[in-house]
Amino acid sequence: MKRIAFLLTLTLMLTTCCNRMGQHERTLVDIDSLTATDADSARHMLLRMDGEMKNADEDTKAYYNMLRVKADERAKVEHKSDSLICTAIDQFEKYDPNGHLSEAYYYGGCVNSFLQNGEKALLYFQKALLCDSVHITPVLKSRCYAQVGHIYMRNGLLDEALDMQQLAYFYCKEIGDTLGMRYSSEDMQTIKEMKNDSTLASQPKPEVVVRIQKLHAQARSQALNNMNTRLEEENSKERQMIWIVSIAALLIIAATIWFVLQIRQRREIRKEEAAEIFLSSRSKRQFYDKEINQLVTTHIYNNKVLRDADWKKIEERLLKTHPTFKERLFALYPLSDTEYHICMLIKMEVSPSNIAKLMAVSNSAVTQNRLRMQQKVFDGEGTAKDWDNFVLSL
Repeated sequence: MKRIAFLLTLTLMLTTCCNRMGQHERTLVDIDSLTATDADSARHMLLRMDGEMKNADEDTKAYYNMLRVKADERAKVEHKSDSLICTAIDQFEKYDPNGHLSEAYYYGGCVNSFLQNGEKALLYFQKALLCDSVHITPVLKSRCYAQVGHIYMRNGLLDEALDMQQLAYFYCKEIGDTLGMRYSSEDMQTIKEMKNDSTLASQPKPEVVVRIQKLHAQARSQALNNMNTRLEEENSKERQMIWIVSIAALLIIAATIWFVLQIRQRREIRKEEAAEIFLSSRSKRQFYDKEINQLVTTHIYNNKVLRDADWKKIEERLLKTHPTFKERLFALYPLSDTEYHICMLIKMEVSPSNIAKLMAVSNSAVTQNRLRMQQKVFDGEGTAKDWDNFVLSL
């Protein structure tokens, strides 16, 4: 009972824990949706959840931290540092089951762009664009390209900035984002005006171009490393799963074998118990032979009929113990084979119901045969039970 109570308590604790984790995840998903329409309310809800996040798992904490930054960005709140988004990115780079990494990279870029850390911002935007295409949406692509365009424009790379804004416009158009298309159009117009202004015309800046090329190469390298790491982790998990399934299969096979052996053992025990029930103990029995006892017990247990060879073996062993048994019986009157077989089983102290099983006859037929033999020998007097007592006395 103590073990059962412990297991129930443990199950309840795990269920409660899982429910809480699931509730946190569902709440954060709802808040994520709210940031698009009411970023201020989303910020307040996230701040109220701050205490609950202390006991949350690392994935949930990372999602929460990203949403804090996302809500601040949407609500136009000034960013003080990039520590929150960096912790989220670090966790998602290790494990990202829900595809948040590309979005985390984007907000890492936004924060660093606000903090005037252009190179780090550019690195994050490039990482976002190099993420798995399944997880980076056209919306996120358009925003990344727009942000990269702004960084290029601030650094005087107007041709490159124009290319980025054209890509942003293309993805906005693809998803029907008219507001994004308008912003990209305005940015393109501004860049064109800057290019036409001789004082703002794009001047070659080799050092800037070289740094940007290095950032692109670094982003590609890190994206490739992250992909390889994730593939290795997935392969490792698959191998672990194969081992777990194999071990579980072996345990199931071992348990099945053990269960079958237990059933067989119980059957043997029941057979032995049946022998004690069907036949008297050896100390009290007039005729006992281990092999014959096992033969009769097995036939009774399996509802099998004794055959000619069985009867011959029983008679042979019985006459070794009681040599005059058959002679004294047949001296009374010539018994039929059926009557003689009943008498041998009576001498072995087999019950009438089991005699019926061993001979494939009804209980009433056994009773009638015993009564008939009693009345023939004792001139119509006595009962079937009296005949049993008489046979046992021979």
